[in-house]
Amino acid sequence: MEEQQAFQAGSNPDGSDPWYCSCYNDNDNELQQQAALPEDGDLGPSIVPDTFSQPPDDLLQKINDNLQDHRVLIVATANYGMRDHVYNWIESLKRTNEDKFLILCLDDKLYDHLVLTGYERNVATIPSTWLHQKIDAGFEEYYTQMYRVITHAKTLVVQQLLYLDINVLFSDVDIVWLKPRIREQLYMYLDMRSETHVVFQQEGSDQKNINSGFYIMRPSEKMKRLLAATIYFGDQNDKLTQQGALNKALGYLNLRLTSSDVILLDVLQWPNGWIYFSNNWTKSLGIEPYIVHANYLVGEDKKNKLRDDNFWYIDDAWLASIDEKATSLSSSSNSTSSSTNETTKA
Repeated sequence: MEEQQAFQAGSNPDGSDPWYCSCYNDNDNELQQQAALPEDGDLGPSIVPDTFSQPPDDLLQKINDNLQDHRVLIVATANYGMRDHVYNWIESLKRTNEDKFLILCLDDKLYDHLVLTGYERNVATIPSTWLHQKIDAGFEEYYTQMYRVITHAKTLVVQQLLYLDINVLFSDVDIVWLKPRIREQLYMYLDMRSETHVVFQQEGSDQKNINSGFYIMRPSEKMKRLLAATIYFGDQNDKLTQQGALNKALGYLNLRLTSSDVILLDVLQWPNGWIYFSNNWTKSLGIEPYIVHANYLVGEDKKNKLRDDNFWYIDDAWLASIDEKATSLSSSSNSTSSSTNETTKA
């Protein structure tokens, strides 16, 4: 089993890497420094809720149906614009023998699409009460304002799940899972050391920053406080990404090597896009990684790079046929609804 590293103190990004990832920007470092920072480990005026209301019964049932040993839940969030990556992510899970997972959809269009392809037990829409802003169904380019809203929604979703006493294994959908028993291994990292509250994939190559697109987190009071602070920082600064807000909040935890709450996964075994695609470090050493994260790539480049390495499993023609069928069903449903309304008016 590869060596893991404890998260190091002094973890502000130094800007040495080009931050062309799925959820970070080089402006985040400056924005973190400009913000009024809490002192003496105080995470500031963020409110840590005592509890949340129970989710709707249908959502709670799907959560319970997809829970695995030790109350671990594999979860992702996405909107319709990322549906191709959603299906690729699902296929990678199936190839690593994971059939229990939950995709929390940011719009009804993605939910309907996944139900149409037989994944009703694995998908649910996010209750509007969980979100701070309405989210559109379209694909969002990196670092647009709506892109920020979408990434902040990830934190809001995980926060709610922690209050259900769930060990959340969160994964972005532009990640491919490549080996079996990933879930069990990540839980072991979390469980073998009582001081560990969260295990993160690394961001960049400086071994100082976390990637908020792949991690497992305990439902501890400390993690609830961390996410409350992340949400607060994100809500207070509309230029700070979700990942920037989380790295900022992490700066106020205990980050000593021997007692850190945070563990970082080996950057070559669990590579981000900067390591795997931009620098070719994992492949050049002949390492077979557990996952590959296609961040640091924008738009179609994500799919193309995954395809080049035989990590793209979805047939584009199949997806187009499902799109057409979904559109036809939606149009038929809207037409029926319109006819019913006209009849009622008459």
